[in-house]
Amino acid sequence: MNYKGGVGKTSVTANLAAELAWLGYRVLLLDMDPQASLTFSFVKPDIWQREYDKTKTIKKWFDAITQQEAFSLKSLVITPEAVNSEICKSGKGGKLDLIASNLDLINVDLELATQLRGATLNQIK
Repeated sequence: MNYKGGVGKTSVTANLAAELAWLGYRVLLLDMDPQASLTFSFVKPDIWQREYDKTKTIKKWFDAITQQEAFSLKSLVITPEAVNSEICKSGKGGKLDLIASNLDLINVDLELATQLRGATLNQIK
């Protein structure tokens, strides 16, 4: 973890995950960064917006938590087609899955903190 940008967090994670999947491992990536760079490494932004933005991102799970609703992370898992078609060529049975990020994650930390502490966003500001 490093708050500074450009240090290689996303590049290392994406490439390590793809290599492990190529070698036959089943890999699940969880993108918690509001910039969604890891997500966009495997899913084109227009496809993400059209197919996943409102229903299949980690933000949906956080929203359920704040509403104190039970919600399964399993329903958010996507299997990026382009990368997995390449992984299949290895013949080793690996797979790469992803729980995508959402650009609206930017305020989730404050929302969760206020819920846990019983404060309101106005009180924290």
